[in-house]
Amino acid sequence: MAKEQRTFAESPFNPVDSLVFATLAYLNYETAPCMPASPDGSVLLHDVVMLSDWKALTASSWMEDAKDTRAFLHVLSASRRMRDVRVSFYANEVSEAVEKQFSAVTLAFPTADGETAYLAFRGTDGSFAGWKEDFNLCFKSVIPSQRAATAYASGVASAFGGPLVLGGHSKGGNLAEYAALTVDEGAFSRLAGVYNHDGPSFLDDPSPRIDDARFAALLHKTVPESSAFGMILERRADYRVVVSSALSVFQHEPFTWQTDGDDFLYQDALNPSAVFFDEALDTWLRSKTPEERERFIDAIYELFAATEANSWAEFQEQLFANTRVMLGKGTKLDAETKSFIWQTLGSLGGILKNETIKRFKPAPPTWLPRRRNRYGQGKGNGA
Repeated sequence: MAKEQRTFAESPFNPVDSLVFATLAYLNYETAPCMPASPDGSVLLHDVVMLSDWKALTASSWMEDAKDTRAFLHVLSASRRMRDVRVSFYANEVSEAVEKQFSAVTLAFPTADGETAYLAFRGTDGSFAGWKEDFNLCFKSVIPSQRAATAYASGVASAFGGPLVLGGHSKGGNLAEYAALTVDEGAFSRLAGVYNHDGPSFLDDPSPRIDDARFAALLHKTVPESSAFGMILERRADYRVVVSSALSVFQHEPFTWQTDGDDFLYQDALNPSAVFFDEALDTWLRSKTPEERERFIDAIYELFAATEANSWAEFQEQLFANTRVMLGKGTKLDAETKSFIWQTLGSLGGILKNETIKRFKPAPPTWLPRRRNRYGQGKGNGA
């Protein structure tokens, strides 16, 4: 983004633009003094960045501690490409009671043919409600934020007459996909793209549209080379693997994704460690009933709640003390639930051990024909 100064009229919208817009969904627009009183009013993104306190603008998200956040905001404020982007329809809803964390913003940008609106859905923030809702994806067909995403997309579509692009990072990518799959046909017909940047897939297909060739043509799913979160529940092979400058789970941060001109720098397949983790996690999820997954996640959430921290940031401030509270004798969980947690974790450990053994088995004879799996890697005939 720092080098790209052409306008959208001069150079069309691209996947790197999408990741930039998805990152902008994490900003706390309510802290900007220039935001309009009405949701359908708009303000220049440039003014939001220049007139706001940057600490308040990025608080309670991964951007708060990312080393490149200030550089990112500086580039935004000086970018010719981003100077005419307008912000509107900001929504931010968090409810501990219904385990919901939803936020979205519409970013409209001028093109050679008029104006396009990018609906950016926010990924998980630092709240426990956001964390809990993410893991609810493992046993619930629909979560509150997914319903909110569909309603949001429908509302913006009724108020904005031009082409629409849906996108997001992390859980926001899942919400963008879900909204595209479930909006009415009128809104769907106006979609110019759907971008899921390292977001999980679905427990059940949200609608028959997921097998529609029109949706396949719109969808752009990208994951970093060691992706973990973005591969959860993923059964399709229509994603692309982006090279990252970070290691392991830290590749989830958008600032680490490497670019090549107006696109990302790609590689052919996920790293072996990501394939290993994904196969182990999928095996574990399939070994548990939805009820068992729900019980396990609820029990872990209760342990975090026992620490009286309200967010990941607060939990980490007193990491050792809070860990002692979670694992100590003073927890309110009954003996049966504690036993269930340890048994469940033990089963995951057993699966990880089995996957490790499989990885170190001798390679199959070279004369066996090879086939491709969903990670773009070869498997022997007897695998």
